[in-house]
Amino acid sequence: MKVGAAFLRLSETAVWLAGHRLVLAGAAALVIVWCAVGTALGLPREWHLISSMTGTLVTLFLLLIMQHSQNRDMAALQVKVDELIRSSPARNHMIGVERLEAEELARLADNKSF
Repeated sequence: MKVGAAFLRLSETAVWLAGHRLVLAGAAALVIVWCAVGTALGLPREWHLISSMTGTLVTLFLLLIMQHSQNRDMAALQVKVDELIRSSPARNHMIGVERLEAEELARLADNKSF
């Protein structure tokens, strides 16, 4: 369970950092320094390959971490909404509608039938 808690903490920190306003400035500064150093070295082919590979890997890992965080947040939100529906005088058949197919959801939204 410690590994799960550590991953959760790492994932939340990475998402928070990726969404911070200073990250854009830092990324821009890194690109400027990278280009300046590359130009000073004559932009060898390996330089382009390293930058391309690094950018792709960072993008992939960031996408996966953000998707994990989004899925966890949506699951928590769904549990909260379900509890609100259960505790209200609303019709309880709305609990679990997120699992329906698109056509069934459209029919439900139109109040035609369910």
